[in-house]
Amino acid sequence: MKRRFLYILPIIMVLLLTGCTPVPEAYGDIRQAKKLYEALDSAHVVMLDNKTGEPLMDFSFYINKKDEMIFSYESSEKDEMAYSDGKQFFYKTGGDSGWTAITPKDEAYIYNIYNRKYRYPYARGALFFVDADSVSSAETAQDGGDTLITYVYDCEKLNDRVVSKLENVTAFSVLTCVYRINSDGYITEFTETGSLTDETGTEQSIDMTYRVMEMNGISVIENPVDYVLSE
Repeated sequence: MKRRFLYILPIIMVLLLTGCTPVPEAYGDIRQAKKLYEALDSAHVVMLDNKTGEPLMDFSFYINKKDEMIFSYESSEKDEMAYSDGKQFFYKTGGDSGWTAITPKDEAYIYNIYNRKYRYPYARGALFFVDADSVSSAETAQDGGDTLITYVYDCEKLNDRVVSKLENVTAFSVLTCVYRINSDGYITEFTETGSLTDETGTEQSIDMTYRVMEMNGISVIENPVDYVLSE
């Protein structure tokens, strides 16, 4: 069996396209912002727990002149870390004494080396969840030079369309997403609030914000790996 080290991504990683229903207000702006994000050469993304203000995830990447993606990823929530120098992929989880490397000799190598076109999940436009067919109400507002777009989702429709594609989720009870788009058309913040029921029947709250910073401003990422493999 191929081994792939991919974070079990939250609901925002699901990418769904609109069907025949009328698109909600400002949907085109969100779609364009997703495309702009996926064209970035670099960025720094932090996921925050809005209840505590603490970071749950920290991800930075840049794409070099060879179109290789160099990145670092750390999740305090999942106790996971990953790093790639564009040629080798390293990871560790809670309890590991050191890093494990995936090299060109490994069967799973092709799935764990990323580039401009095959981007790490947090560097993809799907980071910003949107499902036009499930939006029950939409509202836009101006905040300085930014546009705030708020979508409230119809969870009955959302459950029909999304739940089967997710792990450990049986239903959403409430979901609201807020997209902050700057004057250049980029999403700089994405917030999800609501609640869901997991596969054990436990209801869990959702209250987190992704902040996107240093867009096209990163050219060096510190290597956290404590050893180097030979080529």
